[in-house]
Amino acid sequence: MKETGTMDTRRLPKDWVLAPAIDLELKQYLLLAYLQRVEHRFSERKLYPELHDLQAHLGDLQELSDLKEQLLALLPRTVTGIDPEEGVLNYAVQDEPEVFTVIADVIGFALPRLQHALDLGEQLRQDLSMHVHFSPVGLLPLDAREGYLLLRDGSKALVYAYSLPFYREAVQERLYRSVVTQYVSTFSVGLATTYEAIKLDLVRRHCGSPHPAMFSFESDLDLPRMETLMPLAKQLVHRYITGDPVV
Repeated sequence: MKETGTMDTRRLPKDWVLAPAIDLELKQYLLLAYLQRVEHRFSERKLYPELHDLQAHLGDLQELSDLKEQLLALLPRTVTGIDPEEGVLNYAVQDEPEVFTVIADVIGFALPRLQHALDLGEQLRQDLSMHVHFSPVGLLPLDAREGYLLLRDGSKALVYAYSLPFYREAVQERLYRSVVTQYVSTFSVGLATTYEAIKLDLVRRHCGSPHPAMFSFESDLDLPRMETLMPLAKQLVHRYITGDPVV
């Protein structure tokens, strides 16, 4: 149970820079605690949702930085004269409001650290992807946008139905997230229960195409299924079906 009054550093809120108070030391504490947890998650080979969160926080900070500059430009300024050659007004140099200075300091502190964590996570994702091996099970239909993903876990195979809609994600990094999955069943894999036998069993038990697409995924590392193996499987199958690179 979380103690009353303590800060939850498991996730970094979207508005963490502005709430609950704009204090540099507090923001540094929140960010470093969050990044420490991210690093721990990466050490456990857990990639998601941390990679998505890091990407989102970097984008939010850049937007906040741009917004800060826009707001500064709107603040009232004292006119000191007119430049006769350029025909423009001259303004007195004024100090930046303290709150804007603190926000700028927070952004300057956070951006390189978030980027470093994202770079580490992306490198880890690429390294772990090299340990995930996948292949089609049997013949693939002409349209492979629907079918099954078979994730091997020791002597078991977890089967998920997947579908890939025709619309495309606008953001390159999220292309594979359009792959929708739903758990179907778990099979014990052995001499009598091959991947091909599992595929035939699914065809018999579920209405649909007599020749559905199926892809099997195996890893020579112990990977957390939902935090890492499933997202990597989605990325691989999306790239296979559409030909789009996964960044």
